[in-house]
Parts: sequence; structure tokens; C-alpha cells
Amino acid sequence: MNLTLLDGAAFVPPAPFPTVSRDHVMLIGAPDALRATYEDICGVPVPDATHRENTGNVSYQPLPYKDLADATRSICSEMFGVSPLSESYALARRGEDGKGGDQMFGKIVFPLPYSDRHGLSIALRSSYDRSISNQVAAGMDTFVCANGCFSGDAMLKLKHTMNVCERLPGMMREMAARAGGKVREMAEKLDSWGDVSMTDTLFAAYVGILVYRKDITPTQGNTAIKYWRACRAGELHAEHSAPTLASGFQAITGGLQRAAPARVFQQFSAVDFVTTALARTGGSMDTDIPAFSLEIEEYE
Repeated sequence: MNLTLLDGAAFVPPAPFPTVSRDHVMLIGAPDALRATYEDICGVPVPDATHRENTGNVSYQPLPYKDLADATRSICSEMFGVSPLSESYALARRGEDGKGGDQMFGKIVFPLPYSDRHGLSIALRSSYDRSISNQVAAGMDTFVCANGCFSGDAMLKLKHTMNVCERLPGMMREMAARAGGKVREMAEKLDSWGDVSMTDTLFAAYVGILVYRKDITPTQGNTAIKYWRACRAGELHAEHSAPTLASGFQAITGGLQRAAPARVFQQFSAVDFVTTALARTGGSMDTDIPAFSLEIEEYE
């Protein structure tokens, strides 16, 4: 075990396999990828580092998948003050013998000590063929798929370069600090949105704004309207039946569960962005909402 990567945090053993599908790494559109256990990712041979011919300095320093997973789980457990509930992995580009894995994807799920209704998940991915840097994302609903889709509320990446082992703990602590704040903020948003009233007409306008901005598709808008009507009629999810902005948000995002993997998190984030802007007006639709963008930040 590389204790340097734990940065003083106590080692936390791997969590059980997830029991619900949303906590797994997705495999949609990745025919060469297979689900993997923690033991599987530990067993993938680590390639040698490479050096520059003219200086002898390290040009490529692979980080073992095991070390990335252990550092993520242990440091986040320390910073969140809880142990993980589950973790899931997948390996892609496994080679002709099926025993390799040039790409690794993972998802570790934690409970939130200050919320009974919301959780926090950490998505991670890396590679041994230089195709993916060491990347982590955290949030209330992260998304990681072996087809390349990767997103979260807080996202950072670190290249396979010299001193990666020394720098990784700092990136993990930075990501965990950002994620903890963003998730707490989201939980508070959902609670506060429950105090903003929303009539059927205002909900229709809410959907219209999202469709007009192309944050959701017309089909998703229709699905959201059906969801809203069913909840309001007591036919679906009683907890979402109140005429509030929180219920409206749940109706909109409920229709995004079947969105294409390439867009799912972008859409969730855009809906949150618009809903936050509407909440500031107390539910009024008479407001100007700027454009939304989403990027993964390089860890410095």
C-alpha cells in the first residue's frame, strides 16, 4: 500500500458492490468494457514509467489503479466523516487475453451525515495507455460510463507526469472539499425550493423555458408534464405532489433518467442552473438567465 497517497488518512477497505443500478459504472456504448471488482483492477499489470532521452526526467508516470481507488476512498472517507456505502468498477481495452485493462472507470458512493434524503458519489477514471489522465468527479449524481462520459459537480484531473503520487492527495482533498460544499448546497437548494410555490401554469412555463433554451428536448418536456400531472393527481410519488418548485424540479429531472449518456449530466446541471435562477425570483418567470457551460478543470 502506498501510504504517501493516503496523505495521513487511515486506510479504508473497499466497500461492497452496489445494489442499485445508478451506483454502478455504466457500460452503455462500450462493448469492450466489463464490470470489474476491486481485486480485478488491482490485478491489471502496471506499465513502466518512461523517461526523456535528452534529460532522463520522467515523461510518463502511470499511477496504479489500486492507488487511485485507495486514495479516493480513504481521503474522502476522512474528509466526509463517513465510510463508503458501495463501489463499482469497469475495465476497458482488456487486450486479446481479456486479462488487461488499459482503461479503468470507478464509482464510490458515500452517505451524507447531514441529509437523510441525499447522497454523494465519487466518479474516477484513469488509463495505462495514456488515453485518460487521472480524473475524479464528485456530486449528488455523478455520471461515469466506459464510453467516455464523465461528469460531476466538482471535477479535477491530473496528468500521468512526474510527481503524480505526491500531487494526487492534494487533488483529492481539493475535490472532496469542493464536492462537500456543492452537495450541501444542493441539499439546501432542494429544501428551499420546497418553499417556492408553483402552479400548473407556472410549471408549464418552467418547461417551456428549458425547451426553448435547448436544455431539455420537447420529448423530455412532455415526459416532465406527464410526471407532474401524475404526481399532482396522487398517482405517482406522493412526496413530489406538492405544488412547489422542488416538485417541479423532480418532475423535470425525472424525465432525464433516460437521456443519452453523452448529455445526461449536462442536462441535469443545466436544469439546476435554470431552477436556481427561477428560485431567486420566488418562482417568477420574468427573469434573464445567462448561458450555461460545463468543463473539467486541470488540477494545478
